[in-house]
Amino acid sequence: MHFHLPKPLHGWREFVGEVGIIVVGVLIALGAEQLVEQWQWRNKVHDTTAQLNAELNRDARAAYAGLVVGPCLDQQLVAIDAALASARQTGRVQATPAFTPPLHVFTEDTWLNARGLEVADHLSPEAIRKYSRLFFFPRDLAGTVVELHKEGAELRPLASGLAPVSTEEVGDYQRKVGRIHELLDRVELGDTLLLRELRPEGIGLSRAEESEALHAVAKWAGKCVSAPDLNRQFAKGD
Repeated sequence: MHFHLPKPLHGWREFVGEVGIIVVGVLIALGAEQLVEQWQWRNKVHDTTAQLNAELNRDARAAYAGLVVGPCLDQQLVAIDAALASARQTGRVQATPAFTPPLHVFTEDTWLNARGLEVADHLSPEAIRKYSRLFFFPRDLAGTVVELHKEGAELRPLASGLAPVSTEEVGDYQRKVGRIHELLDRVELGDTLLLRELRPEGIGLSRAEESEALHAVAKWAGKCVSAPDLNRQFAKGD
């Protein structure tokens, strides 16, 4: 059996050459790994951006539908206001239209996931600021819509009328209606601002999508619906 011992290096030049080959190999491997990682993150950012835009578009649909049905809700509250005002004199609340706000769902799940999974860290600073600003509105609207439904449920007894009813009870209902007016104004403002912010970003609804939403709401809400004015001015107190 023959053993072949490795040949010794001859001089520093040959030693440095061998070390240099090893170093270059390691650097190439690290560089390749970094390129692969950058490519993977780029794909994740691309896919996540598409998902963020899709979620905002769904929020835009909910906002537009909320504005479309707004006049119907206003008519219901006007009738309820009138019935309560009359009840102060008669001691009887005539049956009123049911207050039926639709439960429009607003979400920000994709943005929360992007931040939790650190995908947002690979977005540009401008993109981070943009999505943080845009998703503020769905977050606020989600809570306000739930509160609106909770307050609206308190008016259900009025749909079948009340008699007899005391002045104190009428006042309590009037305060509830006032709170609902406040919440509706807040929802309308949030819906409008969301749609305004999305429009220049190219994420908002197209004219065809707006028309589709208008007709879809009209099927169950009736002729009281109307296309909203997204350019309307709000008072400073709104």
